[in-house]
Amino acid sequence: MKQKIILSVLAFALSVSLADATEIRGKVTKDGKGVGGVFVSAHDTENRKASGVFTAVDGTYVIDDLREKDYRVRARQKGLNDVWLEDVTAGSKGIEIKMTNATGWKLERQRTADSAFGMLKFDDVRDKLNFKMYCTYCHQVGTVGFRTPEEPVDWETMIRRMNGFGALYPHTKRTIVKRIMDTYKGEAVDKWPKYAPPSPPTGAATKAKITWWEMGKRYESQYHDIDLSPDGRLIYAVNITKNYIVTVDTKTDKQVYKKFPRGSYGAHSIEPDNDGHMWVTMCASGQMAKYDIHNKEIEIYSSAEAPARRGSYPHTLRINPLDPEGLIWYTDAGRNSVFWIHPKTKEVKEYHLLSANQAVAAGKGESKGITPYGIDYSPIDGMIWYSKLNGNRIGRIDPSKPDGDIKEWNPPFRGPRRLHVAPDGIIWVPGFASGVFGKFDPDTEKWLVYDLPNKDNQIPYALNVAPNGHVWICGTGNDTIHR
Repeated sequence: MKQKIILSVLAFALSVSLADATEIRGKVTKDGKGVGGVFVSAHDTENRKASGVFTAVDGTYVIDDLREKDYRVRARQKGLNDVWLEDVTAGSKGIEIKMTNATGWKLERQRTADSAFGMLKFDDVRDKLNFKMYCTYCHQVGTVGFRTPEEPVDWETMIRRMNGFGALYPHTKRTIVKRIMDTYKGEAVDKWPKYAPPSPPTGAATKAKITWWEMGKRYESQYHDIDLSPDGRLIYAVNITKNYIVTVDTKTDKQVYKKFPRGSYGAHSIEPDNDGHMWVTMCASGQMAKYDIHNKEIEIYSSAEAPARRGSYPHTLRINPLDPEGLIWYTDAGRNSVFWIHPKTKEVKEYHLLSANQAVAAGKGESKGITPYGIDYSPIDGMIWYSKLNGNRIGRIDPSKPDGDIKEWNPPFRGPRRLHVAPDGIIWVPGFASGVFGKFDPDTEKWLVYDLPNKDNQIPYALNVAPNGHVWICGTGNDTIHR
């Protein structure tokens, strides 16, 4: 259920004058004092673009690199009422935004999913991990949208859909509908403890400037993955439900949409090859797609070895820029395999991964599913690393060996998802169900695990490692980014 909340605007502009033509400057206050850590953003509705910054400790802000036009300006911080200002001209300064405390339902609507998920109680940790693994794959739990079903039969339908892998514990399946109804339906929410917002961001986090573009039709578009052109100017995004690729020019804000050919569905992940062409895993149709950046045409190939006409569920892909062949490596979440496709010859090779009980420390956390998931290359030695989300392992393939000389390890947490290899060769892995992330040293084969805040209710989907070695983690459960 999508709802639009109209909040009264409790702000006005004082002492407005013109500054640099590409900036909006001002101050955020509450009860006459500056408020730090408030996110203030300028929205260009014509170009469907917005940019925002955090206020300094004294409440001041500067949003730069704006066109000479009018903007909608928004100020928001957990625990405070959102404020919108209309028709703020680029070049304005002295824009004061007055904020007030959020109370009642307005405060409750700010509750993050991890907080709401924490209201759902389980009898033991294993039951909760099992539920997280199979009922939080594609959405958050406990949010307003999640609480939409009205009757027990609606919840039973949703649970059956979420339990597509058939791996919820039998005793959980018998009790989960009532447990959810008792937690999330109607008046049950009124009995929750008052929401305690997190502390506002401070320090390095407040130095970030965030720019984003709205794509497709609001509430109908589901973009799964994005990537950049080699020069960083173009954003490529794939829509997994509407079946198209969109290109956003970050300089001009122009958006170009192109449908995938008929018979090719489920655009999932996207990555540039070593010539700059974009490759996409088409998970629903078992194919690999190549978007030629020069002629703007899309070519489709089977993701399986010949003569198979399709693979099962090609998922994540990576290309090593130092590989002279430029092979496109990808996992297939529907079978126990990793593949590559040659960008020139279109030859496909399959690597059959290890079976149950063959991994180092095998047996811990293995489930009915296997689900090869994340994949990356090592910049140190070119080895290919992958994760098995349900198999609860990470693994390594040696591309120089015909059979890959495959080896797998079982991590000390549940749900290794989209991993990445750091510039120093260390493997960083998000623990989806455990709410942690870990680093694995291939030389010592040792793990070091770090807890995320409120880890029992967190579901970190992916992470990435910057060239400087900083690890960035997707806070899927509460719409955050961790570094």
